[in-house]
Amino acid sequence: MSKEKKEDKETQIRNDEEKEISENKVNEEKTEKAEKTKENPCEDIEKEVNELREKLKKTEEIAKNLSLAYKRLEDEFENYKIRMRKEKEEAKEEGALRILKGFVEIIDNFEQALESAKTATDINAFIKGIQMIHYQLHKFLQDYGMEKVETSCEFNPIEHEAVEAIKTEEHQPNSIVKVVQTGYKYKGKIIRPAKVVVAVEPKEENKEEEEKEK
Repeated sequence: MSKEKKEDKETQIRNDEEKEISENKVNEEKTEKAEKTKENPCEDIEKEVNELREKLKKTEEIAKNLSLAYKRLEDEFENYKIRMRKEKEEAKEEGALRILKGFVEIIDNFEQALESAKTATDINAFIKGIQMIHYQLHKFLQDYGMEKVETSCEFNPIEHEAVEAIKTEEHQPNSIVKVVQTGYKYKGKIIRPAKVVVAVEPKEENKEEEEKEK
């Protein structure tokens, strides 16, 4: 037998012996544990119960902390809603005050115009004062997004309301001949359509009748 084969065999024998020793040791520990369990079964049960109690205690602490955190978040959210409502109301009041203040200034000018009318001798100056108040009022509305509906254009059923149709050749068909009531829109949204008189093309029959009358 060669020297290398002999060494391999000896190594294999040692490994087998160590493995056998290790297995025997494990078996002995298992046997010892089983014997202890047979001798003292209540001790193991009590140990397991204590372990479960510890786990339950930790779980209860976690649940308690989560409950407190949830309550804290709930209170913070409620306070946030109250604060937002208050800020919203304050913003509304500030906006209303700005609008009212602008109206008060216009009313002041109007009252001054009425007072001066009592002793005015120049009617043109009085009319000019009223026109300035009229301009001031429309400028005030424009500053807050309100504007007149355009009427120097063709009739648009979205922005205009036709209260009358006039048959005429002096104006293009579907054009606006007269504004009966001014329309307004707020930031592009129609608040009130303009009431207008619309031109329509006379029918051929009407044209012939008009020529006969001539």
